[in-house]
Amino acid sequence: MRLGLVVPLANEEVTVDEFLRRVLVQLSPGDVVFCVIDNASKDRTLELVERHARNDERVMVVWAPENRCVVDAYFRGYRAAFEHGCDWILEIDGGLSHLPEQIPQFVAAMKRGHDFVVGSRFMTGGAFDGPLSRRLISYLGGRLANVLLGTRMNDMTSGYQCFTRSAMEMVLGSGVRSRGPFFQTEIKYMLRDTDYFEVPIRYSNPTGRVAAQSIAEALRILLRLSFRPRTRPNMSQSP
Repeated sequence: MRLGLVVPLANEEVTVDEFLRRVLVQLSPGDVVFCVIDNASKDRTLELVERHARNDERVMVVWAPENRCVVDAYFRGYRAAFEHGCDWILEIDGGLSHLPEQIPQFVAAMKRGHDFVVGSRFMTGGAFDGPLSRRLISYLGGRLANVLLGTRMNDMTSGYQCFTRSAMEMVLGSGVRSRGPFFQTEIKYMLRDTDYFEVPIRYSNPTGRVAAQSIAEALRILLRLSFRPRTRPNMSQSP
């Protein structure tokens, strides 16, 4: 099976070499890392990724100046991996908030036939390294989402997750409303009735700040979703 990693990158020149080195060790020869870079990146990130791409054909640069926000960057990467023919599509943070060494547990779960594998910081074996305020926002936000949306995932706000082609086709076909981090919760809600599986991850984020605008948007969309009639997922939507 060909695995495609979707990695939006912006101003990561300090860590991108280490990130790609650690990621590539985990991949098979046919796998691909789609590094999505846009005008938000002002340092040497693009230059460094292009150097890796010249040395390893598994690294692919996706230059996307049309992006207007981080959600655009993720969806640009999703489409690139889908159009490239990847069987499984894994999103991961490029700033080492997520451990590349945990990629194999996602692959192992996908091999068991799940549609959607979610990395969870709040299940047994998971961990959240960072300020208490940031942990509480993620944890309580996830619990509130479960109550209002009728979902049962341990971590509704994580961004380390893997999709089959059919699950990704559904995401691309439906799209999301959010322009901020809440899009991760929208995706989980969208795929709530698929065959999903959670694996424990260790997450590291040194900053405790979450923009008030992002929180307000999340609450607004969460309330809107909570009043939407429940429907079964359509796994054959066209992207």
